[in-house]
Amino acid sequence: MKRILLLIGLFVMIGQTPVFAQNAKKYTTYIVKSGESLKSIAKKIGCKVKEIKNLNPDVDKKPRVNTTLVVPNKNFGKVRVTHHTNPTEKVQVHKVKQGDTYFGIAKKYNVTIQSIKDANPGVVKDGLHPGQQIRIPNKSEFTLQPEAGKVVFYKVEKGDTKWRIATMHKITVAELERINPDLKGELKENDNIWVPAPKEAPDEVKNTFKQEQDSIHIYHLVKQGEGLFRIAVMYDTTQDEIKKLNPEATKKLRPGMLLKIPGKKKNKFLVHEVVKGDTYYSLTRTYDISKKDLLRLNPELTEGLQVGLLIKIKEIPNPDASLLKDSITPDKTLYISFLMPLMDDVRIDLEANNSSTRLRNICTDFYMGAKLAIDSLEKRGLAINYHFYDTKNDITQIYKLLQLEDIKNSDAIIGPFFFENAQKIAGELRDMPIITPLYSKKQEIDHHKNLIKSVEKDELLDGLMAYLKTHYKHQKVIIATDDTKENIASGIRIGNFLKAQDSLCNLQYIKPIHNKKHPEDIYMDKEELEKSITEGEKTWVILLSDKRVITSDLVNSYGVLAHDNPIRLFTTKEFEDFGYLDYHYLGALDWTFPSAQFNLLNTEANHIFIEKYKKLNHALPSNFSYNGYDITYDMLIRLSGYDNIIEGLEAGKSNRLSRQFNYIKTKKGDYRNKGVLLVHFNKDLNFDIAE
Repeated sequence: MKRILLLIGLFVMIGQTPVFAQNAKKYTTYIVKSGESLKSIAKKIGCKVKEIKNLNPDVDKKPRVNTTLVVPNKNFGKVRVTHHTNPTEKVQVHKVKQGDTYFGIAKKYNVTIQSIKDANPGVVKDGLHPGQQIRIPNKSEFTLQPEAGKVVFYKVEKGDTKWRIATMHKITVAELERINPDLKGELKENDNIWVPAPKEAPDEVKNTFKQEQDSIHIYHLVKQGEGLFRIAVMYDTTQDEIKKLNPEATKKLRPGMLLKIPGKKKNKFLVHEVVKGDTYYSLTRTYDISKKDLLRLNPELTEGLQVGLLIKIKEIPNPDASLLKDSITPDKTLYISFLMPLMDDVRIDLEANNSSTRLRNICTDFYMGAKLAIDSLEKRGLAINYHFYDTKNDITQIYKLLQLEDIKNSDAIIGPFFFENAQKIAGELRDMPIITPLYSKKQEIDHHKNLIKSVEKDELLDGLMAYLKTHYKHQKVIIATDDTKENIASGIRIGNFLKAQDSLCNLQYIKPIHNKKHPEDIYMDKEELEKSITEGEKTWVILLSDKRVITSDLVNSYGVLAHDNPIRLFTTKEFEDFGYLDYHYLGALDWTFPSAQFNLLNTEANHIFIEKYKKLNHALPSNFSYNGYDITYDMLIRLSGYDNIIEGLEAGKSNRLSRQFNYIKTKKGDYRNKGVLLVHFNKDLNFDIAE
């Protein structure tokens, strides 16, 4: 009774004030009724049949009754009357700053990313740019606010969370708690709580909104415009199998539903949509596949190639197959020793910019990063017994430390810092894994199988070529170089590599032009650059240049063209080398480059690390702080989750905060990290890992 009185009082307080707002949804949904065709529906909602067909490629001219279509919203842009529940809500405006992202802004104002885009349809069309003023939507614009009396009971099921229930009913967690003022702490099974009465019966959504992942099924979130056939192709199953598992949901398929899919998720397929003029011959030539294999993968082709039909070409390798299983063994205690030249009792003149000061700073930064990694894993339940030992940058001191029982009984040693000393330690303790935290330019004297090189000389070109191999799908390729022998040779190497993948590769080389009067001056022919792009054709541009004028000419020319054409830029140069370029052009070009270490990734884990580091040390982390965290965290995971260090090293690759670890066994029998990150600079001017 107390709950009902509280709720009635709450609704009395809520005003129903009408306000005017823009109808920001460009598309809406339409449920097909008996006897309707695409033509009659188009006439009814005031659009063209072609528009509906483009949004629903899987639908016939006369769709089945109850089919949900995505259609243009005829009221898009028009003023509509809506109601909000708080008359005092003010319009909020956010001025975009350098580094702002949709995620960060949405989190700051507690709204959804899509609602920001809907509230600013023309402003954020090309992404966020510093200086922009964007409107922050009121919550009434993106949540389903229950009107007085229009609420129903929901019975809490096993595994339910506030977020899950709120999402099912299209409200926020805060809104759920507002409707249920006495809803405190964890939910209990079989409790009855208030939820908004649905405007459109969402039973099929509720019944299929399952968060648990099991060994028998996986779940697919339906996206706008997707049909059952497309989803079935994606997961290598049939429409009938999906219907059997989701009998209620598939009667009225809508964006946002979670569908249960049979079996574990299999590798995705490269899919081709049949267009006018396609023949078996053209498909087999384009994709280097036999007609027999096409028919095997697509039995429906026995009825011929029908325009609009989606057909499977070949399996796309699952990139997660080689990833390290990021697990720990809670009942296992690890014993780790760090050997570092901390030089705690050595007086150093901090005013002097000498090598000792620099070494101490490097080690301090590494230590603080490593300590955060240990703290993070201990919170996950891993028991770690660790010690940091000061080597004083003295080999005699190192040999003294090796006599300590704690070091002799360690599961692994991280250090010494200098590679030459690490080699000597590896020779003394041949059964002990010795992890080197720094790369040495000097040649190895002896090869020890227990010496693990966690930081190797980066093979950036090899890392780029590995990415090109797995993602090449018959795009046109342009290789542009300057006039240096090294870059020309690298360009030819990449070209030959791509031709080996596809003998019909559409490949074009572009070289610079020398000024006739001043041969030492070179530049790119902008007319040649423009002619190299075919309108609408997917194009990869691989730039190999150390000269600013070449890079500027190419990025500026292709950056303009990229606004209307799908062009992607690859380089072997990193972010710090391109500070003089227009970042908006690089973002428009989906710039991708390989990096041995990169600490500007826009990830939640990176943001958390920076905040923790700043709180503890009152400074931003350096590259060595990231090294300390990444090397320590990754090695402890490999030691904890597997029976021995060899199994851990061979368990797969991993992406940490700023590095990838991919340990490869050499012919000499030792292990070296050959991991290279492929960094992507997106249109929002943020960095992420290239998919």
